[in-house]
Amino acid sequence: MIISNQQVNSVIKAYGVQGGKKGLDLEYAKPVQRGDSLVLSPKARELSKIQQAIANAPEVRSDVISRIKKSMDNGEYKVSSEAVAHRMLVRSLVDHIMGVE
Repeated sequence: MIISNQQVNSVIKAYGVQGGKKGLDLEYAKPVQRGDSLVLSPKARELSKIQQAIANAPEVRSDVISRIKKSMDNGEYKVSSEAVAHRMLVRSLVDHIMGVE
C-alpha cells in the first residue's frame, strides 16, 4: 500500500497537528475529547415504555383465567357463535394478507 503526501497531510489536518512535516512536536498535539450523546424523541420514549411494560407483563393472565373458569363452573359462560366466526374470518384475512399459510 502506497501512502501519498496528500493522505499524510489530510491526516495531520484531521488531528489538528501543527508544524511542518519534519520534527513535529507531538507534545502539543492533544486528542480532542468528545462525549457521545443520545437524544430520544417523545415517541421513542413512549415506545420504550410500552416495550418495558410488555416485557414485564406475565405470560399467563391468571386473573382472567380464574374468572372464566368460575363462570364456566357456574354455567354462566356464554360464547357467541357469531363472534367466534367473525374472529376466525378476520384472522384468516390477516394471515392471507401477511402471507402466512
